[in-house]
Amino acid sequence: MGTQLILTVGTNPLPVWVAWYHLKEKLPQPIKVRLVHTAGTVAEKDRLEKYCQGADFLAPIQTSDGNPRNVRSDIRNIANDLSEETALLHIHYTGGTKVMAVETVAAIEADLPHKIYLDTSYLDPRAAGPAIMNRAGNPWVKDTRKGVDPDLSRIAELNGFELGPFTHQYWDQDSKSYQKDNCPAPKELNQEQLDRGSEALRGRHGRVDPTLLEYGAYNAFKTALDRISTRNATRKNYKLFHNVYVRRARTTDQKVRPFELDVVAVLGYQIVVVSCTRDSDLAQTKDSDSAQIKKKGMEAILRARQLGGDEARAIVLCRAHSNTAKLNEDELRDEMGSTSEPLQVWGRNTWQSLSTRFEQYLQSDLHWR
Repeated sequence: MGTQLILTVGTNPLPVWVAWYHLKEKLPQPIKVRLVHTAGTVAEKDRLEKYCQGADFLAPIQTSDGNPRNVRSDIRNIANDLSEETALLHIHYTGGTKVMAVETVAAIEADLPHKIYLDTSYLDPRAAGPAIMNRAGNPWVKDTRKGVDPDLSRIAELNGFELGPFTHQYWDQDSKSYQKDNCPAPKELNQEQLDRGSEALRGRHGRVDPTLLEYGAYNAFKTALDRISTRNATRKNYKLFHNVYVRRARTTDQKVRPFELDVVAVLGYQIVVVSCTRDSDLAQTKDSDSAQIKKKGMEAILRARQLGGDEARAIVLCRAHSNTAKLNEDELRDEMGSTSEPLQVWGRNTWQSLSTRFEQYLQSDLHWR
């Protein structure tokens, strides 16, 4: 008795890897894996073959991303290439387009031999913790973040990025020449930095150094995560980093500008980016600070999703009044066309009890409890 596991591949390979990671322990052995991809996702398919370590891959199938007839024709080849030991065909269709998902399942249902059982699953990020749901609508894995090593480098590379250290060239207007900037590896803060950050959040808000604000956010986030992991040992698989430099993988042009993330938390594999700014709403007659907060928010969620995929989240920590912070958050959500809350804006009212605010966010919004 064995399984052929079919994984449809899209432009975000991270949830496909997560599905393989969990399903390989739940499906009948031995398991053979077949990737279904398009001409536009060959690179993603290649990265999955690299990072699904230990998988026994069959020849991948390249198909159309939008032509149902072509997908059905390509997928029917699977039914004609099943080994004698195959008793279960399992299709996980989180990745790829809707046409790929629907037609892959439909084609296999039409041609599958009677002796072979068919099951399907998908990763649902809307559940109380992202869950793998089976065909009957039951959770096979209630929280896919549990048990996953919080490896930021793997997450970045799966999505086509790389982390520092690397060298970046930039144009220096004063010297009228290109200068080199060494972008370091992601850092974990030491106790002295954590203490300085905590002290800064208790001080006068108008005088907080930008770096100390980042230290304070990191310390508050770490405190919240530590509290939760003390109560629940299954929530120890997290890491925090400060000053994370990211760029497209294998770029040969050092002039391509990398992006920098202030604070990054990895919850199993889910990314949370905290972007810190001293911008506020103190100048009531101007909207320049609010514009900067919104700009920070748009950049934060864009970069978070580039690095961590669709399940990534972002928080902007600023000096705005709570009413203005909420207004900016609502406007950003409206402009992004999202009814969910992938991005939040926290004002200066959160600073004094920031670790509590992070703990509430983790438990209520991310179901990390």
